[in-house]
Amino acid sequence: MWALVKNDVVDTIYYNTKGIVIGNVRYPANMFTLYTTDEKKRIGIYDIVRKSKPDTNFYKVGTSTYKYNSNTDTVNEDFDITEKDLEGLKSTASNHARLKAYTSIQPFNWLVQRNVFDSTQEIPSNVINYTHNVRTFCRDTINAIEECDTLSEFKTVFTDITHPDGQYHTLPDNSAIKEYERY
Repeated sequence: MWALVKNDVVDTIYYNTKGIVIGNVRYPANMFTLYTTDEKKRIGIYDIVRKSKPDTNFYKVGTSTYKYNSNTDTVNEDFDITEKDLEGLKSTASNHARLKAYTSIQPFNWLVQRNVFDSTQEIPSNVINYTHNVRTFCRDTINAIEECDTLSEFKTVFTDITHPDGQYHTLPDNSAIKEYERY
């Protein structure tokens, strides 16, 4: 991204390269990438110094603004950052954990229905153990989420939930009961 600066004020923002006219001189689109930084500055074009964006899982990012800084001879991006509502984040993460548990157990629901209609058809013990472990996993995950009192604590738990090697990421293994899955 680039900015055209006139009289120490950002006049125009260029999000993409394009041919432009400055002071009766036409510049080609490739000027943005071929000219050196100093060559661009001589005609009033500045590369924009982008501000690092926070993790949007936890923060809301406002609209970008751009300002010329004559002390550093740069155009800098700025935007407001606000924390997302902790209770909303916790609710969403807890609901996601519940959904993950439900979708893990759902393929075995037919065994329960079969048992209800024919009590001689028992639910295999390894399926019962698996569903118990999934429910325990879900409960532990939700408890960890609900115990968070600050965004910092929530970030730690959320990172653990979403990281492939995290304590709350890996559901119990169902490879031994695959034969009972029905969708």
